[in-house]
Parts: sequence; structure tokens; C-alpha cells
Amino acid sequence: MILTKTAPRLPVFLRIANIAKRSLSGKPDEVFTSLNNASDPARNQFFQYTWGSWLKNNKVERARRETRFSIEAISSLVKTFKIEDGALQKPQTTADGITSLKHNWNKDVIGESNYEIKSIASIHEGKHHRVYRITLGNGKNLALRIPYKLDSDFAIEQSIKSEAATLDFLNLKLGLNVPKVVAFGATKTNALQVPFMLMEHIEGELLMRKWDPMVPSSETADKALKEVIDPVMDFQAEALEMTFNKFGSLFFFDDVAHEHQLTLPYDGETNESLKNRWRIGPSVERAFSRGKKHLSAQDVGKFNGPWNSTKPLDLVSDLAKIQLEALRQRLALVQADAGSRLESADELNKQISTFEHLLKISQTLFNPESQSIMNAVEMFKPRMFFPDLDPLNVIVQKDTGKQYFIDFEHTCIKPFIFFNYPAFVAYQGAKIYNLEEDIPGYAEMDDVEKQQYQFMFYKTRNERLWEYALNDKRHDLIAIASPHAKVLKAPYLQALECKTDKDYLFVENSIVQLQAMWNVYVANGLVNTQESAFPISYTQEQLDQHQQELENYQMEIVSQPFAATGGWIPQDMFDVLQLQGIIVDDGDGNYHIENEAVLKDMPPTQAEESK
Repeated sequence: MILTKTAPRLPVFLRIANIAKRSLSGKPDEVFTSLNNASDPARNQFFQYTWGSWLKNNKVERARRETRFSIEAISSLVKTFKIEDGALQKPQTTADGITSLKHNWNKDVIGESNYEIKSIASIHEGKHHRVYRITLGNGKNLALRIPYKLDSDFAIEQSIKSEAATLDFLNLKLGLNVPKVVAFGATKTNALQVPFMLMEHIEGELLMRKWDPMVPSSETADKALKEVIDPVMDFQAEALEMTFNKFGSLFFFDDVAHEHQLTLPYDGETNESLKNRWRIGPSVERAFSRGKKHLSAQDVGKFNGPWNSTKPLDLVSDLAKIQLEALRQRLALVQADAGSRLESADELNKQISTFEHLLKISQTLFNPESQSIMNAVEMFKPRMFFPDLDPLNVIVQKDTGKQYFIDFEHTCIKPFIFFNYPAFVAYQGAKIYNLEEDIPGYAEMDDVEKQQYQFMFYKTRNERLWEYALNDKRHDLIAIASPHAKVLKAPYLQALECKTDKDYLFVENSIVQLQAMWNVYVANGLVNTQESAFPISYTQEQLDQHQQELENYQMEIVSQPFAATGGWIPQDMFDVLQLQGIIVDDGDGNYHIENEAVLKDMPPTQAEESK
């Protein structure tokens, strides 16, 4: 807290609390730091990542997630607050690199006076960013969100600009419950010396607290599951009402190139103050930045849109192209250094082959005018997609019961048929609709076997409940639930989800599976070609090799502890396992599991699954 000492020459102190690290008493560790001493060592732990550790490259991974910012600058920023007249203004960027949305500077968001910082607390360390709670002297709280250094500076800049505009659009145009943005800095050249977003802080409990995905089926259980699914679907349905004029992502007018300013983002706007507020620019979908730090902004700009609304398949082609560009640059570096041990040229060539396959089929994957796709025209219109639509990102206010949706990083505009289901209900495994009828001999199985089938049954049920909710809200878009639509778009969705080098095997596998149904899809006009021959030729040897490599990778994921989380382990679990001698320090920033057998019976934690 800012102490009320006003004696001359005495430093002013700011209390910073790290909620991520709590003492045994359950109270957050508190650190007092001089507001006028940016080099105070006491500040270090406040900026450092604390919520987990990695088995490999732990020091590097943690360093990439350090969120050091100027406390003095954020203090100066809030001192500039004043209640505005409420009129909608354009975003205003000052010489210090900070953009303010002053129509949100109202008493409900920032209070009416006493714009001094009382305390700053670290309250969340997520996958892509860290959130600090700023408490003002008037009792109002704001959320300061800082992205990790996981992507290029350009990608982070575009992501922040787009998310700020998206939140502004959802609030002003659609009237949805989202946090109001107060100010943001898209680059590290602003006064805080780090990209950031400062927004309204929403108090309440996560909707996820009510989500029990493995609850045994019953009428009561289904009702409880729907209490989580329905509000998430309601939010998506509200956003789906809006169709746009291009594929890409939303930005403020001045944040896109001149050629993109010429096209209205959507038709029919009657509010003069909104007509030139937003435009559609390049896509900030995660696949266009993940693993692309070595690509220049110019390289990325060749492939990330925006795209003409009449050419939805270009999204697939350009996704394949940017993956190929990144892989070929990596391969060139390996070939330039014949002694390189960092990467394998053979493995890179395998990945390149897969994305060449994706590029080859990209323009034929769907027929946007197919008579066999219900409401095909509607399915391919540009609509807003939220990749993190999840009860983990929904806060329920205690006093009002209102549900606020809080995370819109990497939001993009693309065809609804290319949407994937929210992660909390999505299921790609074998579908089981009735345990007794679908599984022969289920009643005689032992408990371990039953649990495996019960898991598949519950995941199937949850996805089905989502589809029921979609059918209720937007029956005209229910074709997304078609098994054939899922098979056709699987190569695209798998490419979007590539997080490790070996994930290309899932992309290739979805292309191989597509081959088996190709003749049927051509005959029914589902695909954008009349050629019955599959565009890619595989030899039996290639198929056998692919199958073996895929099985080996799947076994690796299943058998290696924490492979599914990229070697990340929640810090409390990491500390316990290290204390027990199960995790051993190699002394070089890496760790290894000394006794994997101990971990085999350990159930996955929610933290691991969400990672």
C-alpha cells in the first residue's frame, strides 16, 4: 500500500503482494518496495514466474515469462485519470506510447477521485500472460495484463491492438459483458517499458467451479452441465449474429494499413460514431505467431490476411504456406551449418512434406456452395471466433449474477464451419453414446476397463450437450456437427493446433483418413473438385511408416510423464516430487524423472489438462 507518510525526504513505499506464492498461514507474501527505486532487489520476485517449472530448459522458459514493468509509470498513468463526459471518443495515443479509451474513464470503472495506487498484487499467471490487480486509493480495482515474451514483438503488438479493439466492439456494438479497456501499450517502447493492457477488474467466481465433466449421467447431472454450457453458448450465439466483410481480425481504424481502411468491417451501421471506429486487418490467430519468432513481420504479412470473404479456402492455403515458410527457413539454417545438432534435417523435411500435402488439398477441402452442406452460404460467412471460449474465462459476479467473459487473445474472423469446439467440451476420440449397448461385455469388465470407456462416454455426452445447445440457438449452423464436416476440416484444425514438431503427424493422419472417403465426398459435391482421384498419392510403405511413427509418438505422449504439458509441472507438485527425489536436478537447468513408475498411477491434475 502507499503509506501516508508525508515527511520530507522520506521515500514513498508501495506494497506489492504476490498471490501466487502464499505462506503456510494462507496469506500472500508481501514485499515492500520503494516507489522511487526501480533497481530495488525486493521487486525481482514480483516479476518472476512462479506457477510452474519445466523439466527441460526451465531457466529459459521461466525467463520468457518474466513480466518486469515500470511501477513508477503505471503510478503516473493512473494519476492522469479524470472523469470524462461520457461521449465516445477515438482511441488517443500519447507521446509516451500509451493508448487510452477515455469513454471508459467513468466512475463505475475508475472511481471518482483519489487516483493513487494503494497496492499491486499478482493474481494470475496463465499460459500466455500474467495479470496484476491494481487497487486504487478509492477502492476501485483494475487489471493489468502483461503478455509473456513467447512470440515476436510484432506478433505481440498486433495481438494487443486487436484484442483491445475486439473488447471495444463486443462492448459498444454487441453490448456483451466484457471488461472495459482503460488503456494499453502495444509495444515495449511505452512508458511501462513492456506491452500491456489495463482494464476493468471483474470480481467474482469462475464459472468453471460449476463444471464437473465426469459426473455420472442423470437428469440432474445434465441440468448441472447445461448451467455451464448454456451461458457460454449464449455468448457465442450473440456474437454469431454479426457477419463481416472480410476474414482476418478486428482492429481500430488507425491500426491497420491504408488499403484495409477502405473496406467497412460490416454492413448496415447507422451509428455515425461507430462507422469508422473499427476495421478488419491481418489475422492474429495463434497459428500465425506460434513458432514464428524467426520470421520477419514482412514474411508473416504475406500469409496472415485479411482475406476476401468470397475465398474462405485461402485461410487453409495460407496457413500451410506460413508453416512451410517457417520450416524452410529452419531447414536452411541447418543445411548452412552441417555440424548442427540442434535440429534434424530429416525431421524438418518430414514436416515440410506434410504441409505441402495440406497446401495441395487446401483449395479442394470444401465446396462453399455445396448443396450437401445445410445452409452452406451461412456456414462460410465471416464470423467472430473466440479461441479461449471457456468457463475458465467466465467470471460470475456474486452480487448481480452477471457473467463476464474476460479473455479474447487471438480472436479472429473466419467461416463458422472452420470453428473448433471450445476445449472444455471438444472430444476427438471414439464416440460412445450408450455404455451397455455400444460396448459388448461392458458389464463383465473390471473397474479399470470400465473407467476407460466411461471417460469416452462422458466426453461424448459433453460434446453432444454442446451440439444440442447450438442446435437450439442456431439451428441454421448445425451442419458443423456433421461427421463429414469434421473429417473434412480436420487437417486444417490439426494444423492450427501444432504445438510441437511431432504434431505434424496428426496433420498427416487427418489427411490420410480423408483419403478413404474422398470418392464419396466428390460424388456428393462436398469438396471443391470433380476429380475422384485423391490429390495425394501414398505408397503402402509410406502409409505403414506413417502409422508406425504416429503410434510411437502417441506412446511417447502416454508413457512419458508430463509429455502432454510439454514438460511443465504445477509448482506445488514439482516441489513435492523434487522433495521426494522423483524429480532430480541435472544441474544445467534441466531435470529428469528418477522413478517414472511412481507417477504411472498418478491421475492427471486439472492444471496439466488445461495446459
